[in-house]
Amino acid sequence: MSTLQKDIENFMEDFQKQVSKDTINSLDKFSNDLKESNIKSKALQIGEKIPEFTLSNQDSKIINIKEIVEKNKYTVINFFKGSWSPFCNIQLNALQRVFSQLKILNTTIISISPQTPDKSLYVKNKYSLDFPILFDKNNTIAKDFKIVYSLNDEIKKAYNDLNIDILEANRNGSSDLPLSSIYIVNKNYEIIYSCIEEDYKKRCEAKEIINEIKKDMLGKK
Repeated sequence: MSTLQKDIENFMEDFQKQVSKDTINSLDKFSNDLKESNIKSKALQIGEKIPEFTLSNQDSKIINIKEIVEKNKYTVINFFKGSWSPFCNIQLNALQRVFSQLKILNTTIISISPQTPDKSLYVKNKYSLDFPILFDKNNTIAKDFKIVYSLNDEIKKAYNDLNIDILEANRNGSSDLPLSSIYIVNKNYEIIYSCIEEDYKKRCEAKEIINEIKKDMLGKK
């Protein structure tokens, strides 16, 4: 099975041929700036508990995290920027590929994004996702997880060169976004694993998620 990182590397080969070197440099520089800001260290960490929250999904149905967490042994929470990001879409596909394996482990997935529900419905149908995409208007929940950052002028220009309109995607007048993040939560709302990436080219491997859940299950026997 192809790894998620390999899929990203394959995509990058074509991506780098299609966009200017200046754009790539701006994207890489912004990733480095995020790392130097220590934003990752301020996020919710392993051992902490996630807040309870209620969000609407891609069909505008209200979803209460309490019902999901208490129904499943583990819940995988995936924060992603939006379907405008090919890197986020690659990860959504990777999560879908292991959805059935996670289900055997009494684990479910939810994805959370600031993009509007119509865009989430489109991407859910396009990739035949079996898990919901929740609408985090104004990054309210992502802020509770302390993983939100703002775009600077240089990265806004790079996105503009790529025909990416964050304001249109989120329709909230803000250019704030969540870091691409994976959290695994147990029935007690406790974080047992987190993978938070400042680098736009990196994402948590689905296999790693499965391994962490199995490790936690074995540790409790």
